Amino acid sequence: MNKIKYCIWDVGEVIYSFSLRPLHQWCQENTNTPQKLNEKLGHFNYNDYMKGLVSFSDLCKELCTFYDITYSEKYDEEINKALHSGVGKFFQETRQAQQELLKKGIKNCILSNALPALADTADCQNIVEPEHIFCSFDLGLLKPDAKIYQTVLEHLNCTAEEVIFVDDKPENTKAAAKLGIDAITFNHQTIIEDIRRYIK
Repeated sequence: MNKIKYCIWDVGEVIYSFSLRPLHQWCQENTNTPQKLNEKLGHFNYNDYMKGLVSFSDLCKELCTFYDITYSEKYDEEINKALHSGVGKFFQETRQAQQELLKKGIKNCILSNALPALADTADCQNIVEPEHIFCSFDLGLLKPDAKIYQTVLEHLNCTAEEVIFVDDKPENTKAAAKLGIDAITFNHQTIIEDIRRYIK
C-alpha cells in the first residue's frame, strides 16, 4: 500500500512562473539615481515581509528607501500592481502531476515563502484544499528552516515518510530531505516521472 498521503508544492517557479522584473522596471522608472540602481537590483531582502513581520505599506517604504525612490502613498498601489504583473501562467506539467496524485488519493498541499500581497494568486481550486495551504507569513518561518517543515507535518498530523515535497530551490529540498521527507527539486521535463516514482 502506498505510504504517501500528501504532496507539498512550492508556488513560484513550481506551480506558476514568477519574476520581479516588472517591479525592477518600476524602480528604474522612479529612482533618483538610475546610474546606481543596477548595483542594487535583486538585492532587496523581503524576508521580514514574507514572515509577516512588516505591513505592505512599510515594505513599500523600505523598497523606496533601498532603491532611492521618493516615497508617495500612491506607490503602494503601483508596487502591488508590479508584483502581480510578475505572476505568470500555471505550468501544465505541474497541474498534470497534481491531478495524478489526486487520482491516487494523495492530497496536494502548498508551502510557500510567500509575499502576502500575492496570496490571492495561487488559484488551485479543486487541486488544493484551503486548509492545506501553508504560507511563511502565517507560520512566521521561512524555508529552508527545519521548523517550517516540522510545523507543516504537525498541521497535517503525518510523518515525514508520508510526504513528498517539491521545490525549485535545492537548499529547500535538501533541508526537507534531512528530515526524512521524499524531496524533489522541480524540473519541467521530469516532474511527472519524478512524482510517479513515489506513487506506483
